[in-house]
Parts: sequence; structure tokens; C-alpha cells
Amino acid sequence: MKKNEELFFLIKSLTKSEKRYFKVNIKGNETSEYVTLFNAIDAQKKYNEAEIKELFKNKAFTNQLTTIKNYLKQRILQSLRNYHARISIQAELTDILRNIEILFHKGLYTICESELNRAEKKAVHFQQDLLLFQLRDWKRKVHQALYPQDFETLKHIVTKQKKSINATAEYINLLLANIDPINFSLSHKKTHRIQNKTLKTLHVYRKQLAGKNHEKAKQTIEKLIKEWEQNPELLKEYFATYFSVYNNYLGYLVFKKLHKEAFVRILLLKQKAKEITTSSASLIKETLRLYNIELEIHRNLKDLHNTQEVIENIQDFISNNKTMIPGNYWLSFRFQFANIYFQKKDYKKALHWINDILNYQTKKDRKDLITYTYWLNLLVHYELQNEFTLRYLIDAIKKHLKKQRNIDSYEKLLLKFLSKTVEYPEKEKKKAFDQLSEQLRDDPVPQYIIGYIDFNDWINHKY
Repeated sequence: MKKNEELFFLIKSLTKSEKRYFKVNIKGNETSEYVTLFNAIDAQKKYNEAEIKELFKNKAFTNQLTTIKNYLKQRILQSLRNYHARISIQAELTDILRNIEILFHKGLYTICESELNRAEKKAVHFQQDLLLFQLRDWKRKVHQALYPQDFETLKHIVTKQKKSINATAEYINLLLANIDPINFSLSHKKTHRIQNKTLKTLHVYRKQLAGKNHEKAKQTIEKLIKEWEQNPELLKEYFATYFSVYNNYLGYLVFKKLHKEAFVRILLLKQKAKEITTSSASLIKETLRLYNIELEIHRNLKDLHNTQEVIENIQDFISNNKTMIPGNYWLSFRFQFANIYFQKKDYKKALHWINDILNYQTKKDRKDLITYTYWLNLLVHYELQNEFTLRYLIDAIKKHLKKQRNIDSYEKLLLKFLSKTVEYPEKEKKKAFDQLSEQLRDDPVPQYIIGYIDFNDWINHKY
């Protein structure tokens, strides 16, 4: 996004209740001016600053539009802070820290102590080590102001403060070890913080997978999930982290083709997700990952009958959260919908999603998904025996491929086959498929391509 579009995207991200809260709480003479600008930007589908300037050409504030927009952005952010004051323990503790600072500067040390004790208990319980370090720093300042000669207590507070910063340092080291495992090693010291333990366990899990110790890896991640579930308050507070761990586990089950086990686990995870009332970009991302895994299972378990329900749920979810979902996520899902319907031989629905992708493609779209949508389009029209359309589409895909790279030899085999055999009688077609299968043994479709379209599966199940 461009700098001058920041306010536009911020406004577009607001829910109806967040917008209402902002408008109700904006005060004084600025109400009319800022709400009018807010509404004008909100009404735009794509940000157009020239249109805004033209709309308000008789208003004095257009001469300082950048300044006014920045001020409005800050007011919206302030409104969001107030609206979401209880969004998480971290937000709650951050607000308490602000209160403590104000109380300290007013010399209200007794009230400071009361607030600090309440916040410290909560920070310890929810393992908020960085905020705990700050809270203990204020505890030291307050105690020093009240009892400047009580060095023993001050020493005790600072020792506790050191423990919380050590736990934070451990968390940072674990992050680095997961980001760059070659240059950062893990400490063998036991950790008791669940976030730290999660990072450490995931690092071990990935190493076990890399070493093809699959059963051990499965046990490792199952043990981590169980530990989260034994701490329901932490699970609820950090549900996005738990969700991410669980998605890793589901990905493993699909990789091992344990589809029915994965399907049962998905139902359990969805049930847990229903209990979480707050939403966030992290939760939306993990929900999309879950849907992606679920669709992969549907692609593999062709006997499942409720694919339509899953697709409708995904459409509803993306529609309800569209401002927070990148366009290529939606493209990826539409490609999967088309692929699944093709596998189910529901060519009408497959074509619906293929046309939806190809008719509305943009330069920002993932080129790989567009390319394999072209391929899927060929296969659907081949199945429908649309000879004239197919020949046109073959020419189109050749031009499309040549713009990017040379056409691979296996692609030439497939294109020639599709063009030549579309109107063959059934007996001749069977022979042609057998011959194509033999040719592709000598010149196979690369494995990574099968992840997009399983050409081999299509050929092998034809006759």
C-alpha cells in the first residue's frame, strides 16, 4: 500500500461497531469535519485523493489534507485502543502500565503499589515476561520512593526482574533458532514458559521430520498439543499460537495420508475455535490454513460428500473478512474449488470457478496458479468433448507458456494428446491413454506439478 492510502485501508478494516464507536466518541467542533472526511473515504471502493480534494474543494482543510488525514488516522487508532482495551491480557497490562506511570508522577505511590500487585499476579499467571520486567521496574521505583533505605527488598525485586528478562532473552534466542537454525543453536536448559516450550518443541519437531523420524515427530507435536490443552486459560489467551501448532500437526497427518484421522481432528479444532470470541489477523490466517488442509483432504478422499458445504463455509468466511485477506489467498481457494469439482466430475461447477479466475485475473495474481488454471480448463473442456473450444484453448496456453519459458517436453506430450484424441471413439481413446501413460513414464510430470494438478491420477483413472 502507498503512504497516502494508509488511512483508506485503516478505515476499510473497521467493523460496523468500530465505526459506530469512533463516530459516537469524536467530540466538539471537529465532529462534522472529520466524520464527513471519514465517510467520504469510507464510501470509496478504491482510494482516490483527487476525488476527495474535488469533493471538499470549498473546505479550508483540503489545503492541509495530509496533516488532517494523519490526525484522523491517530484519532481512529486512539478509538480502536479504547474499544479493544480488553482484547488481550497484554493490552490490559499495557493500559495498567500507563496508569501506573501517571499515578507515579502524581506521587500516588500507595495506589501504584495496589495496581502493581494486581498486574504482577496477572502477568505471572499468563507468562507475560517482558511486561513483567516493566512492572517490576515500576515496583522497584515505587518502593525506592517509599522506602529509599530498604536495600534488601530492592535487591529481591531486582532479582525477580532479572528472571523475567532472562525468560524474555530465552524467547528471543528460541525465535532466532527457529528462523536461522544453522547459525543459532538451542540451549539444553529446561524451559517452563509455554510460549518458549512451543518454540523449542517445534524446532525439535522439524529436525525429526528432516531426519525422517516421522513417528517420533508425531509423538513430539502430540505431546505439545496435550500440554496446551492442560492449560485452558493460556490456550484461550494465546489461541492463535495453539491453532498454529495444531495446523502443523494436521499438515503432518495429511502428509502421512492419515486423512480420516485429520478430518476428525479438524472437527475437534473447529469446536474449540467456536469458543474464542475475539478475532485477529493471526486467527484469520490460521483459519485459512485449516480450510486449506481440509480442502486437501477432500481432494484425497473423493468419497466425502459434503465438499459443497466446506466450500460455502470458506466463501462466507472470506466474504466476512475480505479486508484482512490478501487477494492471492482467495485465488488459491478458487483454484482448489475448481480442482475438487473437476475430480468429482462436476464440470459445470469446475468451469464456474475456472472462469471466475481467468475472467478476473490481475497482474498481481500468482503466475503459477493462473498457469495451472489454464491447464485445468483444458482438461475440463476435453472431458466435455468441446473440440473447437479445446483447440482454441491449446493455442492460448501455448502463447501463455511461451511468454514465461520454454514448453517442457511432458507438456508437449499432453497438449498433443488433448488436441489429437478429443473426438476419438472409446476403444481408440483407451489405447491412446495407455500410450500416453507409457510416454510419461519415460518423460514424467515433475512431482511438484502433481501438487497443482494430478495429471497421472487423471490418466490412470480414465479407463
